[in-house]
This record gives sequence, C-alpha cells and structure tokens, in this order.
Amino acid sequence: MDEDMLRCVTEQGFAARTLPLPLYVRAHAEVLVPAADAGERLDLRAADIPLLDVAVAADRRGALRQLVERAAVLRILRSGHGSLHDPRDPGGDARDDGPPAVGAGDSHDEAVARAIYQELACRRTESGIEKGTLITGRDQADGPGGVALRGVDGRIDCYLLGETAGVPAVGAVLRLDRLERPLCAVVCDLWERRGVERAVQAVLREFVVTTLPRREGTDRAPFPYGDFHDVVAVGETDFATLTPRPPRDETGELRDRLRLHGHRASVRVLGPADRTALVACRLEPTAKSEATANSEPSAESEPVKRPTTDAEDDWRPRDVATLRLRAPRQLSLTYERDDVRIGRVYHENSKMRTAYGTLPVVDIAEMSPPARRLLGQAYRDFGHARRQYPMRPAGEPRLLTLDQVVRRRRSWAAMGDGELTRAELAHLLTLSYGTTGAAVAGQDLRLPLRATPSAGGLYSSDLFVLVDRVTGVEPGLYYFHPGKRLLQLVDDGRTLAEVAEYTGYRERAGEAAAMVVYVGAFRRNQWKYRERGYRTVLLDCGHLAQSVVTAATSLGLVAHPMIAFVDDYFNAYVGVDGVEDAVLYLTLLGPRRTGDEAA
Repeated sequence: MDEDMLRCVTEQGFAARTLPLPLYVRAHAEVLVPAADAGERLDLRAADIPLLDVAVAADRRGALRQLVERAAVLRILRSGHGSLHDPRDPGGDARDDGPPAVGAGDSHDEAVARAIYQELACRRTESGIEKGTLITGRDQADGPGGVALRGVDGRIDCYLLGETAGVPAVGAVLRLDRLERPLCAVVCDLWERRGVERAVQAVLREFVVTTLPRREGTDRAPFPYGDFHDVVAVGETDFATLTPRPPRDETGELRDRLRLHGHRASVRVLGPADRTALVACRLEPTAKSEATANSEPSAESEPVKRPTTDAEDDWRPRDVATLRLRAPRQLSLTYERDDVRIGRVYHENSKMRTAYGTLPVVDIAEMSPPARRLLGQAYRDFGHARRQYPMRPAGEPRLLTLDQVVRRRRSWAAMGDGELTRAELAHLLTLSYGTTGAAVAGQDLRLPLRATPSAGGLYSSDLFVLVDRVTGVEPGLYYFHPGKRLLQLVDDGRTLAEVAEYTGYRERAGEAAAMVVYVGAFRRNQWKYRERGYRTVLLDCGHLAQSVVTAATSLGLVAHPMIAFVDDYFNAYVGVDGVEDAVLYLTLLGPRRTGDEAA
C-alpha cells in the first residue's frame, strides 16, 4: 500500500509531497521535504519549501519507494557513517567512500535486488560510456516502455550499454530542442524491459529537477548518472525482442552473476521486514571475505540502529547531499490527500466505463406516455402559494452587447442601494431559465427547451429567489416556475439580512437587492445517470449560474456568485433535505452603483 511507503518516509524523519507535473510528462512525481513541512498549509507569503530530493515513477507507489531509499541515504550521510561498518564492532572492516546503495521493496529479496541494481548503475557510469545499441520500437510499445512525453519538440532514446557484473545496463537520453544539453540516465536490471522503464523515469526525474527553482546562492548539483549523451549507436534492437520477464528467482540469479564476476553483496537491514523492507548494500570483491562469499544476510539480520549524536532529537535536515531546490510556488502543494479523499472517491465512482454497463439504456420511445410526459415537467409547483407574481415582461429589454458583457462583468462590482425593478427580474429569469422552444420526442411528446443546457434535457436545477428590494414584489423567498413563468411564495418569515448571517460574506450579501438560490434535484437526474448524475447536476447548476450572471450583466446589474454558505441552514430554509435535493450555489443581485460604469 502507498501508506506503508509513506510511513517509511516519515519514520526516517522526513515527509513526502506530491509534485504536479506538466501534462505532457506522463509520470508521477513526489518530493522529499523536511518533516516540518509535512503539514504545510496555504501561506499567502509564498514561503519557500526546501526540496531534499525528487522521485519520478509511473505511479505514486513507485515514486514513494524511491523517496524511502533516498531518505535512508540522507540519514546515513547525516549520521557521519557512510559505510556498512557496525559501530559496535571496533575490528570490523569499514569502508567510508560514500553512502551505500539503498533498496526498498515489498520483500527483503526485492529490496536487495533494487540496492544491487543501483550499485551496479553507479559503477557503470563511473567506467565511462561511449557506445550502445539503440532500442527501437519503444514508442509503439504497450507496456513499460511506452511513450513518456507527448507533444514536445524532442525525444527519449534508449540504449543497451553492455553489462556490469553480468547484469544488463540500460541508458536513456532525453533530447529537447530548448534544453541547453541532453539529459542522461543509466540503470541496471536483469529484466531489460523494466530497465527501459526505469531509465526513462530516471531521465524524466533529471528533467523535472532542471525545471524547479533553485535556492539562492546554490549551483546546480552534479548529475548522478554521468554525461553520455554523445553515445555512439553501434547497432539496433527492437524493444519487443528484449528480455520478456525477470528470472523467477531474481536475487538468486543476481547472486550467481555477481559471484561469477568476483563480487558479493554485503547487505544490512535498515527497516522492518513486516512492512516495507529497506536494506543497504555494497558490492565487495569475494577475495576480501571468502568465508562468506556464498552467504547473504536474511531478513532477520541485525538492523542498523539510528546513530547516536550529541543532539539526539535534532534531526532537522541539513544541506547534506540534497538537491538544494525549493518547491514551485503553486497552491496545488497546499493540501494533504486526506483532505480531499472523499472527493476523489466520488470522482472515481462517477466515471463512465464502456467495459460494462454502468447506466441503464433509456429509450424514450419505449417509455409509457405518462413517463414521457414527466420528462417535460422538470420543475416544482407551489401552486397554492398565497402570493404569485407573473414573470412575463412586456417589450424587449435594452441589453448590452456580448462584448460589453464579457468585459464589464465583475463579481465585486459596487452595488447601489436602490431597487431592482420587477421587469428586470422577469427579464433575468426568462433569459437564464425560461422556455425558449420545444423538441419533438416521439409522436406524442414535445419537450420544452430552456435558455440553459442540461444533461439529457432533465433540468436538474431549480431557481429560488430571495427578494429584498424589488419594486412590485414583496420581500420573501420565491420559487421561479419556468413553465408558468411565475414567482411563487415559499417563505416570508426571514429577511435577506438575517439569511446573510449564514454566508461567508455577510456585509456583501447585505448589500444585495435579491439573492438567487440554486437547488439541485438529484432524483430528477440520477434515475438515468446514477452515480454520474451527481456530476451532471453540478454541471447543470454551473451552466445555470453562468446564464444568470450573463443575463444580469447584460441588463446592467451586478451579479456576484457565492459558494460560501452554511449548507444545512439554507437547505432547511428552502425546505429540502440536503440529500435528495440540496442547495448548491448562490448569486447576489443588485443595481450597479451610479458612476461605476467602468468597474
């Protein structure tokens, strides 16, 4: 699970954050940040977040696995122990020539294999790369070697670069017309197809790093994969001919190849084996320890304990072997996944899928005549209301041109303290949600069409208007009946000033002459669209709100859409349960203040 990988990052004293990538990069990125920035929220000062490392993979789990490994390397470096030497063994053979390779996986064997691959890749780049076999056909591959960039001026070339200790090396070179120099990456992997995928992800990581802002006073960090963009292609091989799958016993095969080439893997367990396995690894000549050349530590090996320092609790990150980058200043970094989990579950459940039937097939011609007639009655009716006002304006209104409407519309334009006229309100409602025509459905049904689009012509939104200052209309909450073009009284026991207390902009709402309340009627829609119907109801409401704003502006009025309101209060006020029917949106209406024509 992703949570296991994330927990392994936090237990090492760091935090992970998702990094949004450009849409033309087909990958997922995570960044390693100090633990203090794990819960960072919206900061209007746009404070910098230091990035300790960047991971790019096909999915979030793969990126988090890389961060687990990098976090372990940083801990080893900051402890002052760059070797696998056990500090409890003064006579042990210590090598302090840099940090060991670290691998993380779902099992001990997987973690060991990843660590060995990383160590071999470092050795391959250190030995110099001058030639390789070009891998062709990758762009058409349907698997791990698929296209990683789309719609850009450039390409990613992959090469077979021979073997290191009997393990194939795969390199990737990213060439973009607007890059100062090509970018390169090398990986080692027994499964060459997986090696192509990992090499592409590694070079994408370097590309992402080049796009991030660097902290002031720091130079660009050296590229860990070396620079071999001038590699000479000495032949070609098709991607489809590469090793189709990894060996069944991958670690056993690795051990055999290392032994054959005079190496053994020295491994220590860094993390618990019951969750994400985490190991550190070095390759050593077998001659140094013949007695243990054929043995490899198991998952029960003694774990490396966190080194003791003079300040045991001071694990604030220092600039040791980090990229010295800072996060881009974008608000998409200011929330945690748990903050939006339910919304993402909803979005997933409301997707349409063609693999199996998710929506009932609706054929209007096969519906009974009463059912067909219901389709044309997408409204409520407060026919017994003690007050009703016709909304059939006489004459044509004087409207601004579309160009003027678009340029003039401002939500926060100043409102005057005067009244709206009944004619203005009637024009607004008619232009935004009135019936504008009819469609023939079968031989016995004419469906009314309105000024605003709606999924399936089901018109899942209802308009209520809270009147405060409208000439010829007494204050109160009214329902707009689009078929009869009537305002029908719903409630006159509360004033707009009282209702404004339950919005996020009390003073602004108090300036309005009227308030439009949009109610979503889910049952009217979801009998046909099921879970996806929730999404279409929201879209219908958005269409209608924009129509109201456009019509109001064309009439010279101010329209201020508002989402800040207490849902339960407004649901109870209108009289809906908030489940089958719910208030979704508000729009404040008022006359434009005199002299504010340019606002």
